[in-house]
Amino acid sequence: MADYRNPMLDLLSGRAKAGADLKVHLSERDGRSLHAKMRQAYWWITNNAVICPYYDIEFGQNTALTNTAGDKLCLHEDMSYSSFVLLPMLTLFTCRRALMVGGPGRGKTSSAVLMALISGMAKDTVRRSILRGHPQLTISDLLGAPLPGDMLKAEEMSEIKVSWRKWISERVKIVDEYNRIPTKTQSALLSLMGDGYAEMYDQYVYAGKSSWFLTANDDAGGGTFQVIEALKDRIDVVVRAVPFNSAFIHALLQRIESDKNPEDLIPSEIIFDAAELEAIGREILAVQMPRTAMDRLAFFLGQLDYCRMASPQFEYKNKDTLKLAGGSVSRVCTEQCPLDKRRHLCTQTENGVSARAFQTCLHYAKALAFFRGQSVVGTDDLRQIVPWVLHEKLVPNARSAFFEAKGNETLLQDRVAWIRNMFDMAMEQFPRHEPTRAKVTELRNELDAGLAGVNLKTADARMGKVSALISTLMKNELSGPAWEDLIHLKSIYSRYRNYTEWLKKNHA
Repeated sequence: MADYRNPMLDLLSGRAKAGADLKVHLSERDGRSLHAKMRQAYWWITNNAVICPYYDIEFGQNTALTNTAGDKLCLHEDMSYSSFVLLPMLTLFTCRRALMVGGPGRGKTSSAVLMALISGMAKDTVRRSILRGHPQLTISDLLGAPLPGDMLKAEEMSEIKVSWRKWISERVKIVDEYNRIPTKTQSALLSLMGDGYAEMYDQYVYAGKSSWFLTANDDAGGGTFQVIEALKDRIDVVVRAVPFNSAFIHALLQRIESDKNPEDLIPSEIIFDAAELEAIGREILAVQMPRTAMDRLAFFLGQLDYCRMASPQFEYKNKDTLKLAGGSVSRVCTEQCPLDKRRHLCTQTENGVSARAFQTCLHYAKALAFFRGQSVVGTDDLRQIVPWVLHEKLVPNARSAFFEAKGNETLLQDRVAWIRNMFDMAMEQFPRHEPTRAKVTELRNELDAGLAGVNLKTADARMGKVSALISTLMKNELSGPAWEDLIHLKSIYSRYRNYTEWLKKNHA
């Protein structure tokens, strides 16, 4: 948060500032693009609404400063951003689902309300539409109820008209303390949030295209009720609230003396209408995802699900096999597995990630690149966004030998730092695996070009190349990346084998 009393900081505080009377003063925006308006909204919220001096999404080279105790502070060359402000904004413009976690009074709900207000919702509408989680929340409280007169007169369920809750149709949906909602009601919320509709008495209601903001008072899934796993899996990104920095106590005093809150002072210039929100969503999707960045993301995420000890059958050497059998990685990841626990990522997690998580990483990376004014996603965008997407999806294997090494045990206390460290480890390993991955990709591209017109001799020759690469890889250590490549190669081999058998039967 910039000190509004120092005019020298205006350049760094964006294009919006507040005077001593807390009235908003806007300078001329650079251009009239939606991208410029999006950035203006970010800077206004950062400097005037959310008191958050924690700039933890960082880019560029850094200068590391270390004290005598070994604590390190990094100063980055490029612009840095606050995750507590930026991630909710990216969620708003991508129509995704964010979970905001942290202790009471940290500003989770207030931040979600700000997102609703800049989306064009009226303040009174926002306040009335917040769904408050509590142990007595019923499905009727969540969705609505049938009209009593219809219940008495109807002879069939189709004649019963349901009075649906108005919050369901809003562009921004806020669910406060979702972990205090009873399990049965959570299931109804899952249908609405995950599938986009809910059903009652053979009547259906649709959520429409919307952004979801859920809050919880801790990041361990605590609360009155355990959150069902399927509901947690529908959450796209986690936003961690941060503690108040006492240096900004004067800002709290001003709010008391003026009897105004930031949500009362939002300038009209940073409020988006429905057409603008849709347009930004399209521009985000238009950001290019180069093969280089996509390959690196795939290399990192792909090896997390691997477990050499899960099964003797090659295809089932994954953590889902263990989970279905009631086992765990911590039980089988012992000295019996020859892989070096200091290098291989598979030892650090109890689970892998779903295809939904892959998609979420790609979508948020595009949104982050767009916000930064980039037309192409870079590896640094992925590095910054992946920890927040996987925060609630990855479970660490606390008994891994990796965490016994000096300095690694503290990673168990901070999932963002842990996941980013895994990503960095993967990027260090990627150059060694890249030549093999390129060969696999070349063989896949050849197959994806189509089999129309490919004769038996050509198919046999291609199958021979695939078989030769499989034989080469099987002579090396069976790591997570190697297992992924071999599974991929086997699928290519099987496609060609099926095709050659079809040729022999139909063109004999």
